[in-house]
Amino acid sequence: MSIRRRLMTRFIGLLAGAVILILVLGGSIAYWVIQQLNEASLVEDFASVGLEQLISTAEILPDGTVRYDPELLKRVEENNGWLQVLDEQGHVVDAFHTPSDVPNHYKPGELISYWEGRKPFPYQLYMLIRERNGINFTLLYGESNQAVTILEQTYSGGSYANDKLVLQSEQQEVIRSAGAYLLILDHQGRVLTSFNEPAVGTPDSYSIQDLILRTRYPTRYGMTTVTIYDEQDQSTWMLSVPLARNPAVVNENPYRFIFGPALIALLISIITLLVLLALWYANRFGYPMLHMLQWLQRLERGHYEEPTGARGKPRSQKGNGKWRQKYRVYSEVLRSIQTLSSTLKRDEELRKQTESLREEWIAGITHDLKTPLSSIQGYAHMLEAEKYSWTSDEVREFAGIMLDKSMYMDRLVNDLAMTYRLRSGGYQPPVEQTDVNTLLQDLVQRAERNPAYGGGRITFQPAPVPVSGHVHIPSFERIVDNLTANALLHNPPNTTLVVSVQSGEQTGDFCVQFADDGRGMDPETVWKLFERYYRGTDTATSDVGSGLGMAVTKGLIEAMKGRIEVQSALGKGTVIRLIWDRHSDKV
Repeated sequence: MSIRRRLMTRFIGLLAGAVILILVLGGSIAYWVIQQLNEASLVEDFASVGLEQLISTAEILPDGTVRYDPELLKRVEENNGWLQVLDEQGHVVDAFHTPSDVPNHYKPGELISYWEGRKPFPYQLYMLIRERNGINFTLLYGESNQAVTILEQTYSGGSYANDKLVLQSEQQEVIRSAGAYLLILDHQGRVLTSFNEPAVGTPDSYSIQDLILRTRYPTRYGMTTVTIYDEQDQSTWMLSVPLARNPAVVNENPYRFIFGPALIALLISIITLLVLLALWYANRFGYPMLHMLQWLQRLERGHYEEPTGARGKPRSQKGNGKWRQKYRVYSEVLRSIQTLSSTLKRDEELRKQTESLREEWIAGITHDLKTPLSSIQGYAHMLEAEKYSWTSDEVREFAGIMLDKSMYMDRLVNDLAMTYRLRSGGYQPPVEQTDVNTLLQDLVQRAERNPAYGGGRITFQPAPVPVSGHVHIPSFERIVDNLTANALLHNPPNTTLVVSVQSGEQTGDFCVQFADDGRGMDPETVWKLFERYYRGTDTATSDVGSGLGMAVTKGLIEAMKGRIEVQSALGKGTVIRLIWDRHSDKV
């Protein structure tokens, strides 16, 4: 998988994970909000919400009794309520926390009278009829309402006439002990008179909506409010009793304490999640990028090793050499940097070796130029001296030596210029189709006549079939001269050279091999054989060479679309092959 796909996969996975985590957090907080809202609803209006939950969670046992949710039963007990389950004949088949003054059987009309308030009943009743498992049953919930009892007693025992409220002492004591207060409102909701009303915190008038909200949602105001309407004078008696079990703050909305913390918790969770994801992302993706930048900066300063950790090992790799988990996504980039580091390191080593070779070459070239130049200057001074009278034969001898030395210097300069032309690709010799067997045989015969080589040291073996190739004849002559000179002049006097021609698989393909039985070369010498600045021999003799012959040879072969191969070992001679085939064109 490419780095682009890996990064895309990682980023999509990261985004998907973040979305899933946010959904999980949102779902958890939403669940908590629902639970809190349900709890608030139970507190706010247990008669409606709680009874519905009691019915939906009830389980009818084989003996006819009903099993309820223990938490809901606990809520019933906290509200000082009680439960009864009635069959179709009005008999109580199951009960919970039922007081002794509650009947255990209801006649059809009797229960309706209690429920509608036409017949006095000491408790406020709520009924719910549901079908469970094919059985219809009635759930009767009763709740002692202190405010209703106090108001009924006060209304029946007290009076309001001529703008004056008259209450019995017992009624006044009941109101004070309950911490309640009584208000008389006119037909427009204005307060006419009051008893035990707080000094602050109560309005001077009440609208219909105020009375409904205070009666319907007691926990919102922290008071249980009940009313009785007097038809004779169109006044309203309103009694408010503090909630003893849950003293809420007046005019405070209890739901704000649910949605507010939920919103804050959601925001904090999302911010925390984003911070953690950012830290994870920085460690997972940013740290490897920082590591690669540090590595590149080290390369810029000439340090080619990968930055290491506290134990001195590369940070991106394990002990077994494999990539660490967070570096795997950048494996291609890391491998490229490793290759770049190795290449730069190798090039630096080659540059140092080349500098060393160049210095050696300059020293050799300086020596090779100064030696013939010294000879020329010496003979010139001798010819110039007036105290000597030279014969014509001596003058010709001196002139011949000076001409030979100057020609050597000319060849040296030409070789140097040729190496740079070949290296830069500025020399492209014109090739022509030639009979390689005939050309090489002529060149070998000419070399045999060279007195510097000695007789009988060169053997030519032509190919058994005609071989035709595209070569530049002057360049080919120089190649043969260079390779012959290297094989015979830089080896012991008894060294022999075998020059052979071999045909290739296709027309125009051929190989020329130079094999000697001399002392051979070590691997380092073979590796440096074609360096322009390398010289494997001494410079004691001025016309031995400048160290440029093999560099020129390699350049000329490649200019003619060929290649050269060397095989040598100390004590086993040297084999040099000049090859022209279809593979050479790709070099």
